[in-house]
Amino acid sequence: MKKLLKPISCLGQVIYGEKIGQTINFPTANLALKTLPQIKPGVYLTVCHLAKNSYLGLAYYSPRHTLEVYLFDFNQDIYGQKISLKLTHWLRSPKKISSLPELRCLLQTDLISLNNYVILVNKKDQPIGIEKKPAAHLGQGKLHRAVSVQIFNSRKELLLQQRSEHKMLFPLFWANTVCTDVRPYESYLQAANRRLKEEFGLTAKLKPQFKFYYTAPSGSQGSEREIDQVFFGQVNDRPKPNPQEIHSWQYLSLEQIKTTPLNYAPWFELILKRLPSSGIFNS
Repeated sequence: MKKLLKPISCLGQVIYGEKIGQTINFPTANLALKTLPQIKPGVYLTVCHLAKNSYLGLAYYSPRHTLEVYLFDFNQDIYGQKISLKLTHWLRSPKKISSLPELRCLLQTDLISLNNYVILVNKKDQPIGIEKKPAAHLGQGKLHRAVSVQIFNSRKELLLQQRSEHKMLFPLFWANTVCTDVRPYESYLQAANRRLKEEFGLTAKLKPQFKFYYTAPSGSQGSEREIDQVFFGQVNDRPKPNPQEIHSWQYLSLEQIKTTPLNYAPWFELILKRLPSSGIFNS
């Protein structure tokens, strides 16, 4: 994938198509373009503006000069509406496809190519682009989406992890159960479920609680600058920690956490201030 030297703008109205994408869970919006863009055919990463909201997606400009877009984390009827696109990255040229399963596999590969990118947002949590994960954390950091998951057991103890010494930011700090950046094609919930499985081998019914904005420098290495969606869940299964991500782990009650002098990560300190009023144990 390659970032374009300059974003390319397109404006179009959503029209009816053959609805092939719906059959493979990649529904696309076909656009009647006001003006044909001066670009080569292929797949692009795009920022889409629809009504008062913005979304990320993949745009395909065909050799026949038609344009369709697959919007990430989106499920609305938008036929007849106008969409403004800003193409920001080039993914690949068109490829000949002989079957729908082959097309689905190709599109999934396109999504995987975005795994090392984060969603850049404004303070209203509207997507404005993407950035490579390491670059988003350099200097003062670039504002992006993240999740923080808190897993409790039946004794109302919170599962904590000590971050790996190999982490770029805040190595060996103690933090909540898991946290991660949201990939461009993910929802907050999808990112939370993915990371809980990756780091502790756990699955849970996660419930969104609150969202907050924060910044936190980590010495000369860089900074966290995030809009962080917090999730709560309850699990009694034994964790299976990933040693590449987690140095140590333990369960502690909220009272123990607040009286135990551990080196807590800054985002977790902010979450702790809101835990007593969360009402998780009343649901």
